[in-house]
Amino acid sequence: MTPTMTAMSVLPSAPGAMTPRSLEGHASAYLVGIGGTGMCGAAELLCARGLEVAGSDRAPSPRTDRLARLGVRIDAGEGTFPIPPGTTLVVASAAVPATHPQLVEARRRGLAVWKYAELLGALMEGRIGICVAGCHGKTTTSSLVATTLWRAGRDPSFVIGGEVKDLKTSARAGAGACFVAEACEYDRSFHRLRPTIAVVTNVDVDHLDYYRDLEEIRESFREFARLLPAKGLLLVHEDHAATFLRDPSLLARLETFGTSDGADWQAVDARFDRAAQGMRFTLVRRGSPLGELSIPLSGLHNVHNATGAAAALLCAGCSFEEVARGLAAFGGVGRRLEPIADVGGVAVLDDYGHHPTEIAAVIRAVRTRFEGRRLLLVFQPHQASRTHALLAEFGEVLAEADEVWLPPIYWARDSEEDRRRVSSEDVALRVCLRGGRAVTFADLDAVVRHAAASVRPGDVVVTMGAGNVDEVARGLASRLR
Repeated sequence: MTPTMTAMSVLPSAPGAMTPRSLEGHASAYLVGIGGTGMCGAAELLCARGLEVAGSDRAPSPRTDRLARLGVRIDAGEGTFPIPPGTTLVVASAAVPATHPQLVEARRRGLAVWKYAELLGALMEGRIGICVAGCHGKTTTSSLVATTLWRAGRDPSFVIGGEVKDLKTSARAGAGACFVAEACEYDRSFHRLRPTIAVVTNVDVDHLDYYRDLEEIRESFREFARLLPAKGLLLVHEDHAATFLRDPSLLARLETFGTSDGADWQAVDARFDRAAQGMRFTLVRRGSPLGELSIPLSGLHNVHNATGAAAALLCAGCSFEEVARGLAAFGGVGRRLEPIADVGGVAVLDDYGHHPTEIAAVIRAVRTRFEGRRLLLVFQPHQASRTHALLAEFGEVLAEADEVWLPPIYWARDSEEDRRRVSSEDVALRVCLRGGRAVTFADLDAVVRHAAASVRPGDVVVTMGAGNVDEVARGLASRLR
């Protein structure tokens, strides 16, 4: 029997799973790094549960401003702030080191100290957890699931690593049965969640500052899948199903999605609808056509994301009509091929992609959507360890753009040794060796000035990276207007 929201009860964790945290007994929480996308969303959900919430971050931001309007106390700045009296729970994002003064203080005072992922797991308690994991595509896929549930009147809760344009937020506290969460593999964070339905979009080489190699990454994903109870469901892209198929510890049913005849959930006849500026395909369930779906997104990778989302939604009890309406009305996610401007025949878009697989998918999508137009790619490498480990791959995929403009690497969790051994100049050299054209710049402002002087009608400029390269997109848009 296919599990549905009406048939599925809230299921216990799988045997052997990490003991999940509980918010029972906590009335006040302090979040270190509260301005992060996930932390900000978790803070909103804590407020909705009636907890007194405060937190710190290095600088104010639109996200912390939003929390302040909800009554959250924000300690912003580089100084050390005392944790308020009466706090019982302190939560830190994965980017906060254990030596942070506030965490040291919390441990000295005997307070409960959790990681963000532990809080997310606690917030899912008592709900049907729909967790979307994968090295690429999880933000878009989880957003498709959450917004479709919302449009169908299912009142879901969700925490997602990007702004969901339909609701202008990255988190929502709903009263419905489902809790949708983006399940991050870094730091094995997703091992702390409570999935009932899990979608795995892919398993790829990434976060090599944390994982040893691809096999260790695969084992981490298997451990995540083992959290699913026997009546749960694991939906995996067909290209990555082998990671899970022979795992004797997996209790949940495994189903695949993709475009081949062997997939349990198959996207057939996927094509770009130029009039609608989106993708269309027919969803087939084990040989039986269910109907046509459309999404206002470009690229085959988004067809895969939508297929996984549709399968999860149907298994969670949505009708096909609800799924079709929800996907067709999707408003997108911030920094996922987000349109920034279209001025004087120049289109400017911004994307969060920072891995060669993501860059390749975006370039294919842009080539299809803007056929025949010159593609100028501003790529800000993210993290020295990733750049060094995947240097050849970056060179290969970036060479597919007509020109590549490279600001310095955005450092994140990088040691001085990491920073010394690789630079944007190394990336540019690899692009040129693959027959592409690449130029490096001293900073983001220099890229904006060059772009403004170089673009011409018909060009498509895409800024890409997980750092602050979106400032180039907005700066260029401002100069073009």
